[in-house]
Amino acid sequence: MLVTLLPFFLVANVVVDDSRRQSEWTTYGAECTYDVFVNMSLANVVHEGDNYCSMIVSELKCRPKGDDSLSCYFGSFNIRRPDPKKSRCTNTLDLSTQQKFLDEKPFEIRFNPHGIENLVVHRTIPRWRLALIKNIVSQLNIGFKVQENRDRFSMQDNSAIGQCEADVQIIRGDPESAEDDDDDDSSAVGANFMIGFASSNNNFTQPIEKTFRVKKVRDAKRCTRTTNIGNQQTLSRNNPFVLTNMTESISHIEISKDRFMTYTISEGMRKGNMTQIMRSRENLRLKLKRIDFARSPLPEIQDPSATGILAFSDIEYVREYPSQ
Repeated sequence: MLVTLLPFFLVANVVVDDSRRQSEWTTYGAECTYDVFVNMSLANVVHEGDNYCSMIVSELKCRPKGDDSLSCYFGSFNIRRPDPKKSRCTNTLDLSTQQKFLDEKPFEIRFNPHGIENLVVHRTIPRWRLALIKNIVSQLNIGFKVQENRDRFSMQDNSAIGQCEADVQIIRGDPESAEDDDDDDSSAVGANFMIGFASSNNNFTQPIEKTFRVKKVRDAKRCTRTTNIGNQQTLSRNNPFVLTNMTESISHIEISKDRFMTYTISEGMRKGNMTQIMRSRENLRLKLKRIDFARSPLPEIQDPSATGILAFSDIEYVREYPSQ
């Protein structure tokens, strides 16, 4: 059974051996589950040398909707308290582990052949929550046509960080795998599917025999439209709209026949008062965990509105929104 992972880019061939389960897969289609791991730190908050840490762990669940969209929601959300014994976290931020920065309300990701075109969300979604969703969803934004067969080039990259000039490097082969974060214990290797590149009509062209890696280095100091509260809402909840001047942002994408992982490491400077300059660091990872059959019809978004991938893009009403 063919399942669209990323429209116009990746599909998966799911093996269903039991003929009695065929109907379960064809009734409502497939659902992809991604592990989401966000590790944030903010240094020099009160005293020089302070390093406040916060971790968000969740699951992103997405289902294909038509040829160019994914219907998604977050589940299994929790906040982890960092290990105080680790030297990089001199203080553990006093966050309630019951506080929900994400919820299970559905949203949609619309794609074009270059990547994410826009999102469809509930119109009254809190602005800080929308920015957090955009930051996570940006991990699924490729931003260029892989079929162009280029190994290194520059491009205009649109993400939750802003509009940035980016240097892109593509490595085809089996280089050393990206290092996993010590706090990320998620599993991402699938046993019942094979990933391949998608054709123009989202059909399976060929499996990815060798690891396909993308490194995207943004010139963060020269980005435009960078007004962004990012994920640091959890570290600045008393003043959530404190802005970060990004100094570095590097994204990695790693794809093989049974693995899809993407992560971004961003660093910046944040001004707390007239003299206080805080250093922020964010490590956001997303891994394909499994592909299951869906157990319910596609959800409908109430009062749907469209917004771009940039953090503070305007929200506009969706005039025509089919529920299926």
